[in-house]
Amino acid sequence: MSRRHLWVIWGMCSALLAAAPLRCLGASASGSAPAGLPPTADLEYKTTATMKLMGLPVTLHARTTTRWRLDGEHYEMHLHMDTAEFDQSSRGTLGPDGALIPERYEEKRPFHSAEAVQIDWAHDQVQFGDAAPVHAPAPGAQDRLSLQFELARQFERYPERFAAGSTHEVNLVGTHDVDPWKFTVAQAEPIDTGRGPMPAVRLSARRTVGTVEESMEIWFGVDLRWLPIRIRIVDRHQSIIDSVLEQAVLP
Repeated sequence: MSRRHLWVIWGMCSALLAAAPLRCLGASASGSAPAGLPPTADLEYKTTATMKLMGLPVTLHARTTTRWRLDGEHYEMHLHMDTAEFDQSSRGTLGPDGALIPERYEEKRPFHSAEAVQIDWAHDQVQFGDAAPVHAPAPGAQDRLSLQFELARQFERYPERFAAGSTHEVNLVGTHDVDPWKFTVAQAEPIDTGRGPMPAVRLSARRTVGTVEESMEIWFGVDLRWLPIRIRIVDRHQSIIDSVLEQAVLP
C-alpha cells in the first residue's frame, strides 16, 4: 500500500483516532516486526538562526548536516551547524520493535564546552555531566537529536496513529534535565525545499518555562521515509533556528 493511499485511510479513521487513548513514543504493538529505518542517511539543511547579541537581534545563515548510521542494533547520529559551530550527537541501541533507545547524548554550543548525558537503562539512572546520577526517565524517552528519527520511525510503522489533531507525549532528555513535551499533529501541507515542494506532516509542541514560551515544530517528509524536511525551534531565550532541507542522500 502506498503512502498516498494511507492518507485516505487516515481521513476515514480520524474520528475514531481522536477518541483513542494517547500513546507515548516508544510504545509498540505486541508481536509486530521491527520497522526499518534506513541504514544510512545524510541530510543537509539551509538554516537561518535569529538571536540577540548584547540586546540586538542578529541573523546567521548556516548549513546544517545530519548524519545517521545504523549498524545492526546500534545507531549513531551527528548534527553539525557550521557558522554557529553547533554540534549534537546521539548514540544508542534499538528496542525489540525497532524503537531508538538513546544511551549517550552530547551537545556543543558556541562559546561553551561540550556537555554529555549518559543514560544507564539497566540501572535506571541518568547522569548529566559530572553530576551524581539521578533516576532515569520512563522508557520511551528521547534526546534532543534522536527524537527526530524516532518520530520518523513511528510515522513509517504506525501511520494510523498520526491523524490530524492527535497528540503524542515524550520525555525529552537535554543536557541538564528531562522535560515533558506534547506534540500535536497538523494536516498535511507542502513545504518548499531545495528539492522542490515536498508533502509533509507537521508536529508542533509548545511549553512555558517560567514566564517565556519555547516551541518545537518538525515537518516530516511523506516521500522521504518520514525523515524531517524542516525543523523550527524557538528556545527559552527566544532565539529562533529554522532549518529547511536542501539535499538528502539515502540508500
